[in-house]
Amino acid sequence: MNIINKKNLIIFAVIFLLQLWFVPNVGAQSHDKIDKDEIFEEELPATDPFASGAGAISLDQSIETDELGSGAGIINNMKLVGTISGAHKKIAVLAMPDGRALKFEENEFATDNLQILEIYEDFIVIRVDAKDQFEVYMNNQIRPMEGN
Repeated sequence: MNIINKKNLIIFAVIFLLQLWFVPNVGAQSHDKIDKDEIFEEELPATDPFASGAGAISLDQSIETDELGSGAGIINNMKLVGTISGAHKKIAVLAMPDGRALKFEENEFATDNLQILEIYEDFIVIRVDAKDQFEVYMNNQIRPMEGN
């Protein structure tokens, strides 16, 4: 009988120690850790990224005007935001001040007097009024085409 009691006591002790070992730490947290958690759980201000963006539009227009000067009027305040080169087509993506994106292929008219002539990796060549040619770069620089 004594051996069975010792055996049961050992099994009970092993089970008890294993439970203590696998139970997650349920002790109280230190004061520093609580403060850090509270900092990370602060609520951020709610802003709607899909709102009309009236403030952003006016900001973009002022930036274009400052950087480009009179050149911004050449492409009607549109920005070159990307170019796509495929096996058979090249596409230029221009962004309007109101946030719309328009895509144009080579030799396509963007407006009545603005034609996209050539599309390169980081700039496009445009023709204005069927006479003046300009290079429009991704960083909003517009330069007259050399040889004009």
